[in-house]
Amino acid sequence: MSENPRYKEFTEEEDRIYRKYIGMIRSNISNGVKFDLACELVSVEDRELKAVIINDALKIEIAELHYGKRIPLNEVSKKLGVSMERLLQANNEMVEDVMNTANEVSGGPSVGKKPTVH
Repeated sequence: MSENPRYKEFTEEEDRIYRKYIGMIRSNISNGVKFDLACELVSVEDRELKAVIINDALKIEIAELHYGKRIPLNEVSKKLGVSMERLLQANNEMVEDVMNTANEVSGGPSVGKKPTVH
């Protein structure tokens, strides 16, 4: 089974940086700052890590606002100042992430083996 390259294993330092900036972005958004402006404050030299932080921050906001608080996506788009196209792309990626995680956790039936019925 090949590993999905979009999922990054963090070092302890990267994890600390990730958590710091996710918290900073979320705090700024809760204070009324639009998403892209909040992300401008992410001063991480590692471009891949910076991209993961920004993408995950958007997914977290979608999860909290749309799925948690049941705010329609068009309202989330306005609140965050993010286009519907970008919001829908992040939402679709998030749903895919959840499905991939669910498949990993459940293990799914192995090839050549029948599922056990209890």
